Amino acid sequence: MQLRSILSFVLPLLLAACGDAQVGSDHPGEALLTVRGTIVNELDEAPAGPVDAVLVWNSEQEGRGSENHPVRATAVGSFPASFTLSLHEPPPESGLNDIREIGFEDTRVGIGIIVAARSEDDAAWERSRLGVDEHHVIVYVESEMDEDGVWSTFFGGALAPGYHVMDAFPREPGSELDAETQAAFDACNAAATTEAEHLICGAYDVKLKIRPAAGGANAALTVRMAPPEDLEFPDWH
Repeated sequence: MQLRSILSFVLPLLLAACGDAQVGSDHPGEALLTVRGTIVNELDEAPAGPVDAVLVWNSEQEGRGSENHPVRATAVGSFPASFTLSLHEPPPESGLNDIREIGFEDTRVGIGIIVAARSEDDAAWERSRLGVDEHHVIVYVESEMDEDGVWSTFFGGALAPGYHVMDAFPREPGSELDAETQAAFDACNAAATTEAEHLICGAYDVKLKIRPAAGGANAALTVRMAPPEDLEFPDWH
């Protein structure tokens, strides 16, 4: 059974209703994570107005459907424009994916993507998207992760509580990564002896391989603005 079937997760990128921004410029306290990057322009024309880098948490909650939660950072300078995104608190409750709802005793996890959007109010951000970091996601782990559970299988090992910058590798049919992932899935299924163990194997059967970025929080992030048909939004399901 596939992970996306187990968890009923959906990533309708930038289409669902979104909540209020969680971090403002006057938010007090030490940042839990600060990431830096650049927004590059590959559109025929650069946007006329300001552009923000927006971290979007997405989750599928039982009874509420899919929800998006944006956190904004203003880009500085002409393109390529730099941005700094500081997170002072965990994702909102409804931005965390909770597999305990389907019987797994494991931590809640948030997975977010960084997009470029015009500097408009949050209610309109999904209509103003211009680009995305195609190669990274931001992960938040709420508590100790089960070393033999779904999430540790998905991330290639247990992650410590807190924020993580992760590399995202797309799995394409016929690719080396696809063969590697399929082999891991087959081996897991062959060794599984219980229904729960078979379900955990579904963590291999997803569209992205997500692993800790070599540079950690210092990893160089690049948000590429381009025509929608030329962008590959990280879809981890």
